Amino acid sequence: MDYYNLEVRQQLSLYIHALSSFCLKGHNPYPFAKNMHLIFENKSRLRQLLYQWEIDDARMLKDKLDWFFQAGHRKEFRNSSMLLSGLSISERASYIQSVPEGDPRKAKLIVSNHYLTRLPAEGIAAYDHSWLVYACCAGYELGYLTEEDKWRIVAASVRNVRMSYSSWKDYAIGYAAGADFAEPSSSFDYVNRHQDYLIKLLVAPDSPLRQISLS
Repeated sequence: MDYYNLEVRQQLSLYIHALSSFCLKGHNPYPFAKNMHLIFENKSRLRQLLYQWEIDDARMLKDKLDWFFQAGHRKEFRNSSMLLSGLSISERASYIQSVPEGDPRKAKLIVSNHYLTRLPAEGIAAYDHSWLVYACCAGYELGYLTEEDKWRIVAASVRNVRMSYSSWKDYAIGYAAGADFAEPSSSFDYVNRHQDYLIKLLVAPDSPLRQISLS
């Protein structure tokens, strides 16, 4: 993908809008999903986002972006899923039950088990790529990345996303699973709290997902 080309950058901007809209939370995030420029113009909000990861300079941001791109949460999810896939249904239940309450592995194992046969091959990569794109653009707006670095990273992420998911529905499922795995929540808090928002992203005529295709 030639990210120096103006038309390509315009297309990538639509992907930025679509992918980063999954990262929004709050009482009523949909109006912001339609107007992501309001998010990226809010420097205070962007700094708060990066502070959550203890990022306050360019080097720390690039390290985080590299982690999202190379491994992310999907690596741990894949390892957890592979462990469970080698067990019978009853063995999985017994193994998960044996993990002490309060151990963060337990919630992640419950999420992995729930989604074991319900995700595309790339699993929760959607979660990593949405946050990669969101953090990348936040870093650019705060002066931590050059414009060239921004487009290069976004183009690479979009290429991987399009290779991994054939529809926004599959992507949304992968993102939701990733959110519950990363936070983590054995009660599937993310899905329960944000189901209406995800559905609106998928079906609303003015959704940013309707502006660009993954196929």
